Amino acid sequence: MTNQYANPGLKEPISVQGSYITPDILPSNFSESYRRIVLSGAEDIGKVVNRANDSGYEAYAAQLKNEEQDIILGNHEERITKTEEGLASLEVRVLNIENDVNGLKIKIQDLDGKVSEIIVDYVSLSRVTQQNLSSSLNVNTAYSVNGTKVVGQRVIGFTPAIGTPLKNAFDADQSFAIGKKYKKDEIDALANALIASRQRIKALEDALRSHGLID
Repeated sequence: MTNQYANPGLKEPISVQGSYITPDILPSNFSESYRRIVLSGAEDIGKVVNRANDSGYEAYAAQLKNEEQDIILGNHEERITKTEEGLASLEVRVLNIENDVNGLKIKIQDLDGKVSEIIVDYVSLSRVTQQNLSSSLNVNTAYSVNGTKVVGQRVIGFTPAIGTPLKNAFDADQSFAIGKKYKKDEIDALANALIASRQRIKALEDALRSHGLID
């Protein structure tokens, strides 16, 4: 904004000699009519001069007021400029925050999806109903029930048995008749029972080995 300084000359009064004409200084040969015209004109000139002086001072005062307003407007413009710069900075920050919020929304949506998957398919520590696992489960030491180990680490050192395992039913309470004299059928019955027992032992061994309990 261009500064316009007040003109101090406007406050200086205008002095006109014609305004100081009085009847006693007029020549004696003036007629009464002409005398009145001269005095009336001098009086009008004085009024004009006074009015001009008043107008000049008012113009000077107005210029001073304008200067004050220019200073105030200049301060306002500076404040407005700073405010606009601050608003521009805030706008950038708001845009950054909006971008961050949009990024967080995407992350939250991803988390919601993952949480939904977990809710549908997870193993709970407190659930008492049956839970199923589709994959194998690895533990470091043992499986326990109410603090009692039921399955521990594999017992090693067993040499695998050979022959035919027996998985069919057999009578564990079967008795065998033994006479005082040797009878082949009785010995065969004992031998067959012994073989069956050994075959059942192998079947159990195979099962334990297949489950990983022994090796």
